[in-house]
Amino acid sequence: MRVLLVSANRERIPDPIFPLGLAYVGAAARHAGHQVSGLDLCFGRLPLSRLIRRVRRWRPDLIGLSLRNVDNAAYPRTVDYLQQHRDVVRTLRGVTAAPLILGGSGFSILPAAYMRVLGADWGIAGEAEDRFVALLEGLDRGIGPEALPGIHRADGSLTDPPGTDRQPVPVSPPASARRAPPGLWPARELFDYARYIRRGGMGNIQSKRGCVFHCSYCTYPLLEGNRFRSREAGDVVDEIAALLKNHGPHPMFFVDSIFNFPRAHVEAICSEILRRGLRLRWSCYATPVKLDREQARLMAAAGCEGVELGSDALHDGQLARLGKSFDAVAAQAASRHCREAGLKVCQTLIFGAPGETPDSVRATCRVARGLRATAVVAMTGVRVYPGTPLHRHLSARGMPTSPDGGLTPTFYIDPEVADFLPEYLRQQAAEAGNWVLPGLAAPILPASQRLLRALGVSGPLWRLLRHRALHRLNRRRFRRPNTSWGVPHPRRKML
Repeated sequence: MRVLLVSANRERIPDPIFPLGLAYVGAAARHAGHQVSGLDLCFGRLPLSRLIRRVRRWRPDLIGLSLRNVDNAAYPRTVDYLQQHRDVVRTLRGVTAAPLILGGSGFSILPAAYMRVLGADWGIAGEAEDRFVALLEGLDRGIGPEALPGIHRADGSLTDPPGTDRQPVPVSPPASARRAPPGLWPARELFDYARYIRRGGMGNIQSKRGCVFHCSYCTYPLLEGNRFRSREAGDVVDEIAALLKNHGPHPMFFVDSIFNFPRAHVEAICSEILRRGLRLRWSCYATPVKLDREQARLMAAAGCEGVELGSDALHDGQLARLGKSFDAVAAQAASRHCREAGLKVCQTLIFGAPGETPDSVRATCRVARGLRATAVVAMTGVRVYPGTPLHRHLSARGMPTSPDGGLTPTFYIDPEVADFLPEYLRQQAAEAGNWVLPGLAAPILPASQRLLRALGVSGPLWRLLRHRALHRLNRRRFRRPNTSWGVPHPRRKML
């Protein structure tokens, strides 16, 4: 079959992100013998016009549309992507009768709602490689998707072939799900990987899927399953070496939900990088769990430049309520071990979750200021996604958390801190100079981002906040009101 894979994501702040998941689906479809073409809507001024031209020229038998995010998860500066998604689907429907299959992480969070509102033919939530290929092969043989398990219909319901036990098909793969065969890497050539390196300052790679942690707000266990499924270290480093050979030296970002856990996995990859003598710069998401001095030093020796440390809070009570697997002492120790190893640290914090008080906010800010992190990214309020422990908790309390199936961006801020929080965080950011408040001020202007990348600045941009001059510039943004805090908005909701 002739298959067109379309990446709908157009968000480029703080950086454009290469559509890695869709490239994996493309690789699986090619491996099964299908003709595959890719189209990325992230760049260019007239993406829908390019979409029309590509469909008319390629004449696909089937179109896969990947929706990466629902919104930017920031309050009150919420950017909702639903209208963009509608525009893409409307454009496709106007130019082709080919079946339209929805997928991607954004779709997988709200599959039933997206199917109903966008009017696609079918949808695949969660990992899509196997089911997408099965769907293609079924259509090739004249077998409709109704005969395949785990496919979302136009009304949002799941297919359930005759003879099954009528149990709902889970979004996440089971713990026994097979690993991808070594060497079946994402088909990056379907999209302009080199452009992402130039515009985003780094490439991306995935070494495992799944997450064993139970953070109250997080969708990773829903999307990828609640067990880690890791690639072999040699296969991961083979892919990295090929990327460096084909595209020249460039920083990499490990997109795993958490890269430094389990310990044996990260140590195997770091040891393989060192064994081969690869000169590689990389960064990752990290958890304080078991991040000790030895692990930090090994990561630094293998080329790690910085970590985004998902502490979320630095107050024991609030950490417990967020479902974290560590306490404030462990978070502080992990940050210290990273700094001593020479790693830049970006502390990520979430304020306003259930149980938050002015005292817990002050405690977290006081500890965060004392950690001497390179940067601190602080979110105001918690995005509430259906299916998460936070959603279940709020629903049990009688709060209407999911209007229109969750498509309206919905945030929770504990009433105890709703009035206190925004001004206090602005004060902290103005004093520290290295804080980023995505919900209260734009992390970076698009023109500034393009200029920095054009000048050759690579890697995560938060690393620039190590410079005192940038501290002074950053402080100015928080010394005046710059937000519509508390003002109703038609496409967001605060609980």
